[in-house]
Amino acid sequence: MEFNSTGGMKSPFSPRVRQSITGRRPIGLTSAKKNQSKFMQTTDQQSGDIIYKTPMLTIETYGMPLPVMVTETLTFASGDVSVRMSPCGWCWVVAGRRVLAWPREAASSPAAPTAARELTLPQTDLAHKADLVMLFYEEGAQMPSCIGVSPEGVVRYWSSVGTEGAYSDVSCELAGQECDRLTETKEGLLLATTTCTLVKITTSNEGRPTVVCQTLRPPSGWLGGIGRRVSLLFFGSMPAHADTKLVGVVVLPGTTNPENPEEEEEECIALVAGGPLLQLWCGAEVHEHHLRRPLSEAFARAHLAPQGDLNSLEMMALDVHAHGPRSLLLLVAAVNVARSPEMRYAIAHISVEGGGARVVSLCALRVPRDDEAPRCLPLPTRPLLYTSSYVATVLPSSDKCEYVDVSGEEDRVLGAAQCAGVALLFSRKHGVLRLRMADVDADLHHAPSICDSPMGSPCPSDMYDGNLSLYEIDPHEVSAMSTDAVGKLKSAFLFHVRGAGAAAARLAAELFPPPAAPPARDAPLDRTVLAVAADMLDDVPAGDPRWKIRSGAATRVALGSSAALQTAAQLRDKQRAFALFLEFLRAHGLWRRLGCVSVGEDGDVGEVGEVGEVISTQWALCGLAERLAAARGLQRLHAAGAPLLDAALHAAADAERDDAEEEVVEALRNGSLSPADVCFRRVTRATRLLRALATLPSPPAAHDARAAALHALHACSALTTVVTEMHKCRAQWAQWAGGAPRPAPALGPRATLSALAQAHKRAVSQCARRCEDAALRAQLLEGAAALADLLLADAQALPAARYDDLRADIIRPYIEEGQIERAAVLAEKFKDFDLLIEMCVQRNDIERLYGYIDKYSDEGIAEKAYAWLASRGHSALLLRRVAARGGARAAAWLAAAPARRGLRALHHLAAGPHALAARLYAELAVDADTVDRVTTFASIAKLCMVACEGEAGGAGEVGEAWRAAEARLALAEQQQALPRAVALQHGLDAPGARLAHPEELVQMYIDSDSPSLTEYDYKKALDLTDFVPDMERRDELRLRVWCACIRRDDWSQARMDAPADALRDIMFFRLIDLVHLMGGDVELLLPPLDDILTARELADLVSDTRFRFLLKYGYQCVLSHNDDVDDQ
Repeated sequence: MEFNSTGGMKSPFSPRVRQSITGRRPIGLTSAKKNQSKFMQTTDQQSGDIIYKTPMLTIETYGMPLPVMVTETLTFASGDVSVRMSPCGWCWVVAGRRVLAWPREAASSPAAPTAARELTLPQTDLAHKADLVMLFYEEGAQMPSCIGVSPEGVVRYWSSVGTEGAYSDVSCELAGQECDRLTETKEGLLLATTTCTLVKITTSNEGRPTVVCQTLRPPSGWLGGIGRRVSLLFFGSMPAHADTKLVGVVVLPGTTNPENPEEEEEECIALVAGGPLLQLWCGAEVHEHHLRRPLSEAFARAHLAPQGDLNSLEMMALDVHAHGPRSLLLLVAAVNVARSPEMRYAIAHISVEGGGARVVSLCALRVPRDDEAPRCLPLPTRPLLYTSSYVATVLPSSDKCEYVDVSGEEDRVLGAAQCAGVALLFSRKHGVLRLRMADVDADLHHAPSICDSPMGSPCPSDMYDGNLSLYEIDPHEVSAMSTDAVGKLKSAFLFHVRGAGAAAARLAAELFPPPAAPPARDAPLDRTVLAVAADMLDDVPAGDPRWKIRSGAATRVALGSSAALQTAAQLRDKQRAFALFLEFLRAHGLWRRLGCVSVGEDGDVGEVGEVGEVISTQWALCGLAERLAAARGLQRLHAAGAPLLDAALHAAADAERDDAEEEVVEALRNGSLSPADVCFRRVTRATRLLRALATLPSPPAAHDARAAALHALHACSALTTVVTEMHKCRAQWAQWAGGAPRPAPALGPRATLSALAQAHKRAVSQCARRCEDAALRAQLLEGAAALADLLLADAQALPAARYDDLRADIIRPYIEEGQIERAAVLAEKFKDFDLLIEMCVQRNDIERLYGYIDKYSDEGIAEKAYAWLASRGHSALLLRRVAARGGARAAAWLAAAPARRGLRALHHLAAGPHALAARLYAELAVDADTVDRVTTFASIAKLCMVACEGEAGGAGEVGEAWRAAEARLALAEQQQALPRAVALQHGLDAPGARLAHPEELVQMYIDSDSPSLTEYDYKKALDLTDFVPDMERRDELRLRVWCACIRRDDWSQARMDAPADALRDIMFFRLIDLVHLMGGDVELLLPPLDDILTARELADLVSDTRFRFLLKYGYQCVLSHNDDVDDQ
């Protein structure tokens, strides 16, 4: 930033284009809070509910709702409450000793409630505040850590905010200084006292988590260095005084040294005191600077200083923020009480390169009121000032100021911060809010909207039989004086109008030679053509002496100016000039060379296309043409005395005052120009008048329903007339657009389509609903339906999802008002199949639904009907009637997605073939996760298999399904046969219990220590191993079952004198006998003796000789018995 030639300085917030100065304009607040249509919000990023709004500032909800605990604290706290928002994603409120911390955004589902974490700060005789609390994430942590400091210097550290009771306390030795704030740096936290002492705080998690506090002191020998450095006697720990009271601490990140890219500078810590004084800790050096003198001189250079001697000027620093790697933005206030009590505010840009301090620039700020010192939040385009009672946006180097007075709604601003590039505000009433700033360029230049103009060239009698002043302009003089492309193109156009085609062609060829490769977008030709066309439509009437606007540059040629005094004639002449210009473009080959332009860079935000969208230049010109058609339609209505037009013109003219020429504002003020003169002259802003008409407040319907209905009827009638004219123009234009698709209209708070859709919704849902006059209500609904037809035609170019949403929002109010036939007509015309299906189902008019399915069979309405019925719980209607009628088409839809397998099975259960139903139910049984569902599906599958025995080809299909169903039923029966103690232990006794895996069931038997288990239970466990497909795993589980059975008995008590009798008392051998009696293969199920003796589970028993003896004895008995059986 450098000083300009006028003695002032350029600001980092200065807009790229000069803006008119209209003085402070307090906007107050809007009450559009909870029911904002999504079409009234910006579409390039997700928006919340709008809480406060001005033309330059929108404040909306952000993130998750406040936790209940936080809301109660903000509402009922008896003492001071302070808030802080961190870039780490958390916010916290400090009330007394309580810290309530919560994440701004949900980590999982947005529907999940936000929970606050409560912590308790150390005891203090002073007041805690949020600036002395910091949440931060340590490496690898899932929850943030927290450090809170009492004003006396007791540091309390929680390694996780999730563990309130686990903390450690460390006391800083500050010699009675009061702590002011905590700041996060790359290497830890910095604690600053009110007298600018710095303490570095680092965490340590070796052993018990704690913190280490280190008071920063200048290095030894630092007074001998270069630069203005002072000892701690003067600054490092300063006495408590207003000039030395800490204002802010800023951490400036390290930068790379350009001479040595591998070397990175350390962070620089900047402390600012109220003096204003600046202390810089840059690596091993500490620098101190008194800023009063350079700031006073900057005030003087910028012509901002109060009158009097600069030495008598009192100056205070109010706030400080980082601005780039090595510069600061300082909010300062200056006053000379002896001369004037007026306090002047400014933002100073201070460079701190190399440890020095240099005031680069300074720009004035206008504040709404001086009852409280403001704080600053620098935003990319302009600064934001705020106090507890208001939020203000200001344009530097301008008197323009808009602010929201939150105190009017008993609200308070508790803090503001920039977090991850998002400007956030914290309100006591609404919690975390997001600040959205209107684009500076959008405020200054309003690009083409949705308007209308004929394409055809005027006939010769029209060309010269009019009041156009362009015939009186000498093209040679314009050509000689023009230095830019716009002036040169206007010269070529004037040559063309005068019949000098060769001169026009030569000038156009010199100005726009054919490029080797046409640019993708925003070519000079395209931008110049649009600029000339816009100038032409906004030119003032040359014959009207009331218009006294300085023309500016000498090349500012008014091509659209008219000598007529009547507004209708002036607009007609602009239409003729515009048509001549289009003819000029076609005649000299410029029309076919037009390419594409990007929307929103230097015009209104997206009346033709969204911001940043690339559209055809020809369609951009169509946008200007539609504006012209809208202006002429509105003017005709106004001339005919249409109701509401005067009020709309006054509203639009009031909105124009912010960026209109000073002469126009003065003429409006003294009555020389009427609102109609101003609005109809700026044709490129005709859609603003259309929006003003749409948004005119109607009488409250609750008090005067008839007056509100009449207001809505007049508005709908006027809007329908104008939009119809725009559609006529667009229809003429489409053949000239070169096949380029029509760009989608914008949807946003300043978009015409959104405003008209909102007006339509109010007319139907509010005014018509409360109107008791049947005739008037019918007229209003008829007029609203005509407007709805036009709006839906406009919206068809939108992306599919947004078009579907807008279409439903426009048509659904008719259903809610009982206007089913009217809604059906719109839904049929614009093919809102979901609404058609909904209306038919609600009225139980299934025959009409069949008619729609037949009528739109090629457009997928049948599949939409199936999906709608399935998703809204109408499965019976779907399967018994709609799908039964659909035949193969319904069957194909059911088979298209695995999630529809249940419906498909029901369909085939009713319609056949039963073999397919059996297979589907068997698959459902395999995938089911509860015992009840498994048994139900498997049982139905078996019934279907029985039913399909007589069907052709049924036997071949049911074999595999039968085995699968039997296996699932057997597994379910095995789980149901679990001993009660085992089922209770694992939660499988309740109705609807899950179906466990076979291995899991076997493990339950193995792990159970219930004394009620018998050999029959272990036999069930052995049976369950048959469900394990892996043979090695199956043998391993069987061995573990046998081992578990062995451990059930006390082998040390066995009788050695009668081993045969002892075997009958041991469960292991009873299990062998049971397996044999139940027909099991003992040789297959019984593991080898060596496997049992080497099993880990039996390591403590193997050392017992009696155990080994009885085990071998029993195995010999089993083997001898098997040999006897084989011999027999």
